[in-house]
Amino acid sequence: MTMQAANRIQRALRTGGGLSLGAWQMLPGSNHARAIARCGFDWILVDCEHGNIDDAAMHEAVAAIAGCDVSPLVRIPANEGWMVKRALDAGAHGILVPLLYTADDARRLVASAKFPPVGVRGFGSPFPMGTFNNESSTEYLQQANDSLLTIVQIETREALQNVKEIAEVPGIDVLFVGPFDLGNNIDRPILNGVVHAELKEAIGRILRTATDCGKRAGIYCTSGDQAKMYVDQGFTMVSVAADMIALPAYLTDALGKARGTKDATPQITGPYGR
Repeated sequence: MTMQAANRIQRALRTGGGLSLGAWQMLPGSNHARAIARCGFDWILVDCEHGNIDDAAMHEAVAAIAGCDVSPLVRIPANEGWMVKRALDAGAHGILVPLLYTADDARRLVASAKFPPVGVRGFGSPFPMGTFNNESSTEYLQQANDSLLTIVQIETREALQNVKEIAEVPGIDVLFVGPFDLGNNIDRPILNGVVHAELKEAIGRILRTATDCGKRAGIYCTSGDQAKMYVDQGFTMVSVAADMIALPAYLTDALGKARGTKDATPQITGPYGR
């Protein structure tokens, strides 16, 4: 089996209807990562931007997720070459990168994520082969450029304005909508869970641009119902749940039911819960 075949999210995106469903991990722990991965998702995103996950915890989560035949993705905190390298060297099947602004930012990201001659990624980590098929280091070097996903978040006003140019950059695989920051940055924030019409149009524009440019479109969701809505619109990389939404919601609901409280489940109004 090639590395591409072992990359579950890439396999999902490239076959059949091209749909892949995933979850967000914000809390550290390999057992925690495995518990989420065993729920049947195609991918788990290890959030090193807003989550409580440092470099060591990221390494552990990536290996645990891959051990469940699920693709580990890593959201790095910024578009920095050394952060790209740490995530991919840990064995991530792809990276999600926030706060891009221009096509030059996208080109710089691709260079950081690809080995020469395509890019400038350094070679030498002993870890990533273990999250695929235990390839040799030579096989990893030869296959990695075509087997790892480079995913960019479209969440700034500038990125929205430059979305076509960003989508056209070779090596960018997925345009991923961060709806909360995108709403903030176009002065149409999501307040009390309400999505403004102009934000809906911006989200639709990103989807159309990705499709027109032959790329995939993804989006962060806060519930299964919301995820299904965006799947029906044509998004193919869709988050379904986050641990920091699921845990408090379930525990609050269970406690409320035990107390006899009606409608105990908290309303989700922010990116990670209340």
